[in-house]
Amino acid sequence: MKRCAIACYLNAIAAAAGTAGVILTVLSSTATPDNTLSGLGLTVAAGVAAVALVLLAIWLPTRRGNHDPVSTVSVVAAIALFTYVLGQVVSQRIMLIAGLFSFNAGNAAGWGVFRLVVAAAVCLLAADVLLVAGSFNRSVK
Repeated sequence: MKRCAIACYLNAIAAAAGTAGVILTVLSSTATPDNTLSGLGLTVAAGVAAVALVLLAIWLPTRRGNHDPVSTVSVVAAIALFTYVLGQVVSQRIMLIAGLFSFNAGNAAGWGVFRLVVAAAVCLLAADVLLVAGSFNRSVK
């Protein structure tokens, strides 16, 4: 950790935000039996793989230096996987959100799921932005 530069810390925060986003995704799917996500296993696997790739991108530059192609590819893949998870969560909740804001405003369980989806989307989007910002900086001193 003594050799870590700004990108290392941004990637670590992105890994934490991505982990929180995946956990919130699972919680939004299991909050009520009526609002389960289809393909939850694949979505969670993509999120876990993205977090693992971010951790690889944190560890590899300490061994191979700043401009390692494997860590660069792992960051790009992690961004793609976090974006996939975000797309799955939001696209499967569009009808729920439309219903809550139009004719079904009294659905308390739906609002709870909506809050979890918003929190998951914010975490996953923050992870993507942090990974992009970290890719423009040095990982090790």
